[in-house]
Amino acid sequence: MKYMTFFMFLFLISCGMTKVIHDYDEQQDFLEYKTYNFFPEMQSGLNELDTKRLLKVADSLLLAKGLVKSNSPDLYVNFNTKTRKEASNTNVGVGLGGGGGGLNIGLGGGIPIGGPVTFMEVTMDFVDVQKDELVWQAVAEKRFYPKQAPSARAVFFEKVLGKSLTKYPPKNKSAKKK
Repeated sequence: MKYMTFFMFLFLISCGMTKVIHDYDEQQDFLEYKTYNFFPEMQSGLNELDTKRLLKVADSLLLAKGLVKSNSPDLYVNFNTKTRKEASNTNVGVGLGGGGGGLNIGLGGGIPIGGPVTFMEVTMDFVDVQKDELVWQAVAEKRFYPKQAPSARAVFFEKVLGKSLTKYPPKNKSAKKK
């Protein structure tokens, strides 16, 4: 029974996890960036209401990271989102077996429960305005519920962007020298 409880706990945690991949320019000193603004021609892939929620959350989290929004920024922040559907991996197992006289026969299978599961991938780019180069990127993916309430969508973006920004600014050689 202890094992069953443990595996159920792991299953529930894995369903809510945000997977994030970070990449950045190792030669860049990220401490020199003090200001940001959003990319002027952003195509986020979200509807207007969700884009506003996403940008509001980003403003709050970037301010907490010490970046100030400016009309002449050091960084442009850009977002791109994609959704994908995946078959539910929750199954009910069905088995049939028999044997005797040295002859064994087995048959098994799984019947999926529930419909497809939707995931949203949110890509967050930091572009150096002066160089016009990508200097930092986070790609985060989390299960998304398209029919959730507006307040739950804001919480979704808080979790995804919060996790995305955990490794900003990156600890690199040039930042350590200062």
